[in-house]
Amino acid sequence: MTSQTLGNYAERAGKCEYLTLAFSPLSAPLRTRWRNNGLSADFLGDYVTTFLPTKGSVAAAESRQKEIRHAVTYIANELLENAMKYHERDVDIPIGIHLELTSDRITVSVSNGISLGQAQRYKTFVERLLEGDAGDLLLRQQEESARCNESATSCLGLLTVISDYDAQLGWRFDVHPAQSEVMTVTTSAVLPLKDAPGASA
Repeated sequence: MTSQTLGNYAERAGKCEYLTLAFSPLSAPLRTRWRNNGLSADFLGDYVTTFLPTKGSVAAAESRQKEIRHAVTYIANELLENAMKYHERDVDIPIGIHLELTSDRITVSVSNGISLGQAQRYKTFVERLLEGDAGDLLLRQQEESARCNESATSCLGLLTVISDYDAQLGWRFDVHPAQSEVMTVTTSAVLPLKDAPGASA
């Protein structure tokens, strides 16, 4: 199988505002800066809010934009942190960030290279998530992470994205066309605008 999708993965929406970026994770200083929060996706929250309408009172519009900015920033940073954790080292596959905004939803997607073994472990986690309750799995993962002190296997950030922001997560696994021992995995989070934090009914 050359590709597989899991969860609520959706292809790019038709006509929309979007931003796509990619960077090489091969640099050791870059990885160090990321772990020290020297590199972040905070600007994506500001980017999104420039396109949001300001309906209602100024105070209500500012509050809504602030909460949506926070949600997009948090989700983007969690997806990027997860991508950096699981990215196959010493393989020149860029980590990509794609953000799109339609009239009813915001989608943040991050892609990275991953070994076949790591891909299988990640798929197992995703299947557990899809079969169970995110809140229960969050508690189990927190307990497991505390016992083994292995933050790289916890995926707590993804669970927080679901439980705290009601985002719909989806995944696409693709065999890399030039490297058969590596896959690219794209994780996407869809935040419906009508259900976004601070959105009016």
